[in-house]
Amino acid sequence: MSDLRVKTILNGVPQMEDMKKYLDLRNVEIHSREDLANICQIFRNPLFETFRVIYTRDNKIVGYESFTSRLPNAVFIFKDKYKNRKMNDFRGFEEIKMREYKLGANGIYIEHNHPAGSAKASMEDIHLTKNFVRNIDDFKGHVIVDHGTYAWIGVDDRTGNLEVANNLIIENLLDKDSSNFIDNNPLLQVKIKSRNDLARIMYDVKHSNHYSTLVCTSTNAKIRLIQDIPNSFINMKFRQIGGYIKNQCLNTGSTRAFFATTDKVFFDKAEKLVELGFLTDLISYTYDKEKKQTQFLDGAKFYYVDQNLFRSIKRHDELEKSSIDLDIQERS
Repeated sequence: MSDLRVKTILNGVPQMEDMKKYLDLRNVEIHSREDLANICQIFRNPLFETFRVIYTRDNKIVGYESFTSRLPNAVFIFKDKYKNRKMNDFRGFEEIKMREYKLGANGIYIEHNHPAGSAKASMEDIHLTKNFVRNIDDFKGHVIVDHGTYAWIGVDDRTGNLEVANNLIIENLLDKDSSNFIDNNPLLQVKIKSRNDLARIMYDVKHSNHYSTLVCTSTNAKIRLIQDIPNSFINMKFRQIGGYIKNQCLNTGSTRAFFATTDKVFFDKAEKLVELGFLTDLISYTYDKEKKQTQFLDGAKFYYVDQNLFRSIKRHDELEKSSIDLDIQERS
C-alpha cells in the first residue's frame, strides 16, 4: 500500500490571498468604537492572533504596529514575558510612549483578533487592557475582532471603571465576499468535547481500513480539519509525525488534534504521540452495522483533558533538550 496518500476530507479554513496584502490606514478617521471595529474587521484572520497598537492624532490614524507569534490562541507582546525572542516586539510601555511621541499622536487604541470564532474578551484581554489604562495616558480602548462581530474594552467616562461589551455586530463589513472564511459544512459546527463526540463524527467520515483519521479543532472545540491518514504513516519517527500535526494545526488555526482509528497496530503506536504531547487524544472505534452508527471502543491511557497542543510540544522540546544536555554532561 505504498501508494496511499493523505486525503483532506474537510478544511474549514482555506488560505485567503488577500490576507497577505499590505494595507495603509493612515488618515482614516476614528470617532467611535464602531468606527474602529469596522476598520479592524479587515484584519480578521482565522489562522492566528495578531496584536496591533494604533496611533491617532486628532482622531486620524497616523501609524500602527503589528505583532504576532503565529499561534491560534496567543500572541507575545512584551519581551520580558518571553525571553530570547528575535521578533521586533515591544520592550515595554515606554517604547509605546516613545513611538507615540515620534508620530505626534495624542491617542492610542489596541486591537487583536480571535481566530476561534468568538468575539468575547478573555480575562487575559481584560488584564492587558487594565495595564494599558494604568500606563498610557492617551489610551482610548481595546477592540477584539472576529468573523462579523467584535468585543470592546474601554473606560466608562462617567464612572472611570473598565467597561466590557462582547459579541457586538459589525454593521458594515468592508468585503462581504472575503468574510466567508469558514465553510458551511455542518461538521464544522460540531464540537469535540469528549471521546464519544469524536467517535460519533466517524460515521460521516467513512474510509478504507487502510486509513485512520486526523481531526483538528479550534480553541472552542469546533472542527477545523479532517484528514484521512494512511495507517503506514504511524511508522515514521514520532518527531516527524508531531511536526506534521503541528503544521496542520498552524495551517487551520487549531489548538487540538485527535486521531481516530479502527486499526489496533495504529492505535498502539499512536498512544506514544499522546504521551509525548503531539496529540490531544486518541480513540479506537468500530462500525455498528445494525444501529448504523459508530461505537467508541478505547482511548489513550494517557491524555490531556484541556491540552493546548503548542504548549505540550514546547514542553516536549524542553524535556528533550534537558535529556540531551544531561547526556552530554554524563559523557563528558
